[in-house]
Amino acid sequence: MNFQNLFLFFVLTIALILTGCGAAVVGGAAYGGYKGVTDKRSIGTMVDDSVICTTVKSKMIADEFVKARHIDVDVLKGVVYLIGVVESSSQKRMAADIARGVEGVQRVENQLIIGRTSAGQAFDDTVLTSKIKTELLKTPEIRSINIDVDTNNNVVTLTGIVKTQREKDKVLYIVYKIAENRQIVDNLSVSN
Repeated sequence: MNFQNLFLFFVLTIALILTGCGAAVVGGAAYGGYKGVTDKRSIGTMVDDSVICTTVKSKMIADEFVKARHIDVDVLKGVVYLIGVVESSSQKRMAADIARGVEGVQRVENQLIIGRTSAGQAFDDTVLTSKIKTELLKTPEIRSINIDVDTNNNVVTLTGIVKTQREKDKVLYIVYKIAENRQIVDNLSVSN
């Protein structure tokens, strides 16, 4: 990696951390060298996804109508996944419109939930997410750093890239076991 690419890599890392897209890119630059080695996307694709994520999140933050603090933006190979809770169908639609308007976006998967989240529900969601992430980390056959886990109003969303169908099946087995009867949204893709 030449100096210019390395500089861009670090600038994007800082931007991702500040806008909340670090994990959302499902690892782009935010995880550093190890992530770049384990992620099956090319460095160019990871950088493109990072730029898309940062741009989408920044535009949402700048928008007075969309409540960006409750929206997680995940980007994989130009596909933008919007995950979180918004108060109205208008906010949900506007968030998707903002994402679609960003250069490089191939498709938008609008998985936003309309509603509100109480403090108790937010706590329960955080605890469930932590349990799932911990179990994935403990399982050696799973590259958990390539998987983003989000829980909103008892809906667990998995986004990321796994190496094989067997790894994906193992991830889903663990998540279903921990999440019990909660809804699970599977945005995992098997790398080719």
